[in-house]
This record gives sequence, C-alpha cells and structure tokens, in this order.
Amino acid sequence: MSTRETPQFTGGFRHPIATTTRDSFAVRVQADQLSWTLDEPEAMGGRGTAPDPVTSFLGALCGCLLISLQITARARQVPITSASASAKANEKGFVKTVEVDLTIHSNAPEEKVRVVVERAERGCYIRGLLKDSIEYHLNLTIAAAEKPGI
Repeated sequence: MSTRETPQFTGGFRHPIATTTRDSFAVRVQADQLSWTLDEPEAMGGRGTAPDPVTSFLGALCGCLLISLQITARARQVPITSASASAKANEKGFVKTVEVDLTIHSNAPEEKVRVVVERAERGCYIRGLLKDSIEYHLNLTIAAAEKPGI
C-alpha cells in the first residue's frame, strides 16, 4: 500500500475505527457492521448532531453497569424486575467527578440486592477504566417491584 492510500478498516468486537473530516468535530465510529457518531455541542464548536465523547462514555458506563447487574443477579438468583442508571460528570474540563444514580426494582431482600450491586460494580469493565483520580459515587435506590395487575 502506498502512503497516499487510506486503509479501509471496519473494526469489530472491541475494535472500533473512528474517522473525521478536517472541517468538522463530528466523528464516525464503526465496529464491524455497527456505526455511530460523536460530536461536540454547538457551544463548544461542534454541530450538536450526536453525543459528545464524555456523554457517550457515561452512557457506556450506565449500560455496562446494568448488563453486569443482570448477569450477577441471574447468577445469584436474585430477581430484578427492572433497573435504570443515570450518570453525570462535571461539565467543564477533564472529568474529575462521576456520579451514578442506580434504581433497582426488586422484591428480593435488600441485603441480597446490595450484594448483587457490589459485585456488579466490580464486574463492570467500564467502571474499571476510571482512574483513581476521578471521584466516583454510586447512589443506590432499591424499590419494591410492582405486583402484576396493579
């Protein structure tokens, strides 16, 4: 391949490829057949067409935590009716703080749910990527699951 040719990678599992053009902050990310876009808000010079990289990372943190929660709950036979997560970071500069709100609906004993959450946090690979210098807080809410027909 000559130095002028651009390789055409498609990426794959845990191998995303990102490309951009010189006149835009928008970045196209591809991993095999999946693709998505990252951008910056208009206030930061982007076009606001997609989430920025930090917001995407926080979304990945929430998703990873919820997947890890489901895997752990299933392995420990703790029923989880539903769960949701929300993550936020400081708004300016490098990420210094991350706060996650996790809500779990379950009729299992609270102690068992807390053990599942603790293990799920340790099993969340994205959580493991946070540096020790980043202040991390998890706010947990456990609520009773609604009974069917109510």
